[in-house]
Amino acid sequence: MRNFLKNLTDLVFLVNMIIGAIHCSWDPYEVLGLKRGASIPDIRRAYKQSAREWHPDKNKNENAESKFVEVNKAYELLSDPLRRKLFDQKGVVDDSLNRNIHSSNNGFGDGQSFFSEHGGFRFQFKMSEMTTFHQYRITLRRYENLIFPQSQSQAYLILIYSEWCLMCLHVLPMWQRLIEDLNPIGINLATVHFDQEVELANKLGGRRGELPHVALVMDSRISYYNDDELSTSNVIEFIRSRFSRNLIISVNDKNVNEFIGGWKDNKVRVLLFGKLELVRLRYLTLAFKYRSHAIFGYSQLGLEATRSAVEKFAIPSKLDSLLLFQEDHDRPAAKLSMTDLPYSTLKDVIETNKYLQLPRLSSQIMLDSLCPPESSNVRRRLCAILVTDDQEEDDEAREQLRRFTRKFKFSRDRIVFSYVFREKQTEFLRALLEDGRSQAETTTKIVIVWRQDIQRLSFSWLSQPFVSGSDNWNSSVDHLHRTLTKIMGTAQPLAHTAVIKELVDEYSQGILGRIAMRLVTTAEVLRDHFTRQELLAVGSVIGTVLFIAAVGYVMTYLVRLEEETIRKKNKRLSKTPRPATTELKLHELRSETYNGMVRLLKPGCRTVVLLLDNESMNVLIPKFHKAVWPYRKNKSLLFGWMNIDRGLSWYSRLLNLALKIVDEDEGIDVTLDSNAVKPKNCVGTVVSLNGHRRYFCIYHARHPECVSDSGAKRMQNMARRLTVSNGVINGVGGAFMGFDTSQEDSENSDVEKGEQLKTSDKEPLITNGLGIQTQRVSTDFALEGLSNWLDRLFEGTTQRYNINYWPDFGNF
Repeated sequence: MRNFLKNLTDLVFLVNMIIGAIHCSWDPYEVLGLKRGASIPDIRRAYKQSAREWHPDKNKNENAESKFVEVNKAYELLSDPLRRKLFDQKGVVDDSLNRNIHSSNNGFGDGQSFFSEHGGFRFQFKMSEMTTFHQYRITLRRYENLIFPQSQSQAYLILIYSEWCLMCLHVLPMWQRLIEDLNPIGINLATVHFDQEVELANKLGGRRGELPHVALVMDSRISYYNDDELSTSNVIEFIRSRFSRNLIISVNDKNVNEFIGGWKDNKVRVLLFGKLELVRLRYLTLAFKYRSHAIFGYSQLGLEATRSAVEKFAIPSKLDSLLLFQEDHDRPAAKLSMTDLPYSTLKDVIETNKYLQLPRLSSQIMLDSLCPPESSNVRRRLCAILVTDDQEEDDEAREQLRRFTRKFKFSRDRIVFSYVFREKQTEFLRALLEDGRSQAETTTKIVIVWRQDIQRLSFSWLSQPFVSGSDNWNSSVDHLHRTLTKIMGTAQPLAHTAVIKELVDEYSQGILGRIAMRLVTTAEVLRDHFTRQELLAVGSVIGTVLFIAAVGYVMTYLVRLEEETIRKKNKRLSKTPRPATTELKLHELRSETYNGMVRLLKPGCRTVVLLLDNESMNVLIPKFHKAVWPYRKNKSLLFGWMNIDRGLSWYSRLLNLALKIVDEDEGIDVTLDSNAVKPKNCVGTVVSLNGHRRYFCIYHARHPECVSDSGAKRMQNMARRLTVSNGVINGVGGAFMGFDTSQEDSENSDVEKGEQLKTSDKEPLITNGLGIQTQRVSTDFALEGLSNWLDRLFEGTTQRYNINYWPDFGNF
């Protein structure tokens, strides 16, 4: 008997191979216009389009009927995973082999023997306890065509079992309780017979020695239950853990207004109130099912943080409640309160109100939901689409259209109102433009659309723009109402026909978001498919490889660094050695740096400051830097510069303190007039400031310093060279301090003259305000004697001007 069955099976297989070779010229992919490897949704979409096109009732072509049969035959083959796999591998299009293979395994009926894949035979018995498992059994075809695509919005819990699995009998009561608990709250349960659906069982992670095996299919991902104990509570906790944590937002008094007012993302808001701290599983499944249409929030009753929201919306304190908000912040579109909200009731409420009053066409899915294709001209479904910009200026026009929909309650089965952003759906609008009209002209205009099939549609533009504002309300509304009534009351065709492309998904993730989601998915897959010991082993191997790579990189870097050091050293030795130079910085003397540069100087330290203005800065600073460069290593010296235009008042007060001159004839104290010090005459002056001992020395091209007189005698000579007129200092002695004078030194003066002053013939005569004129020293020659003066300064032979205190610098 066994040899006969084996020979019969081989004969059937050979016959089908011959038939397949004969039919190999027929390609179901070519019939549906698909490429090999097309997904199930692509196959289903192509089948619907081809079936509409070649249906004998709509297509009067004489070959339409045969073509329609061929389309159905191609869809039947490609929608069956086993037949499709057989065609892809061997080109077989007939399904008799598939049926015979199944019949050879199942032809003996229950209670008889069949040959195992390892030889020999075994017995299987029909047990009444397995009836529950058999009732929910699925095939590979049902899984790939129905369950896996629907897992985007619904969770499926699948148990893999075998009739020779004693543990399967042990978990049967638990499985029955799960069916009773989970089916009513939106989680479907199914079973897979391991012996009859080996490929599907392996795809779901089932292994013969590890039965029963539980898997959760959700969001096109397969998660495995890996807990050692299979119990109802553990399975429910496993399902709960697979829902995203952000699926339901926690709402309280602080964020309730922000939550309700976030409808501009084109989704309604569903606010749930419950007595429990933990969100019910039915709420999670509901939020998962409608996540593309609604955002869910949860508030716990009885808390201080939610009291205001509960009072505002009059929520019963002992009942679970649901509030559904559309564009209205204060008034919910739907409200429901019950002791225990059933899943079916919640689903009906959300299904009825899952769109805003004026939804936006933000994706192809939204277009298919709001404006589905309708080939019949009698039952055609229209869509009135308002074209606007994504700007606040067009909010009023959109709000006006909402008021129109509330005032004239058209049936949603006949016409749907929506809007679209012109800058985000450019391809869609380009297909609706005719006569070369620019897209800018479609702003705030309404187009009436009738979709005849997936790609083709008819449309007509309203001749009058839908202009917002109270002045235009009546005319816009009347024109729109008359046009819609006329189109819906008659079966007249719309003006134009176009072929459109799919709408852009405005909320699709970018490249970084997709990478992040892929990493998260990979981590979840690794967590579900590998045990902790396996992950530790893999992690150890990866860590070892990374450590070796890191050590190699560090060694390579150190070798390269050593080579670079040697190369620089050889390059340095190959050149003539140059002594290291010390950097010389010139600091600006201003109110912020005054204390550090003058008042707080340590004993023995001095600050040498050059006085300049904006015009002479570029000329004097390089010369001053060159003159003081030999003293750069002296730690007791600080060099800087001051803009005399901004520091003139401080310099005048400094001179005022130094030159306390008593007129011998008048016998009165004389105070320097600050207006007598001319900024232009101070340019090129160098002042050495000893902050601790409170004295300063001055270098100026006009300074007639004495090298033999004592300090007291020199001060007397200086005072003698100054005269007082009406309390104002005059005289040649003040020229080096900034006073303008043209008097010459007396020949009998015991003050030694400095080097002959160099002036330019082109320098203008300057009147100092005292009635005396002189030639100003040229900037080019202002610092020629500075080097000699610095030598005398550090020898201690320059004139010192003592003061009692340092004046305030002031703000400038």
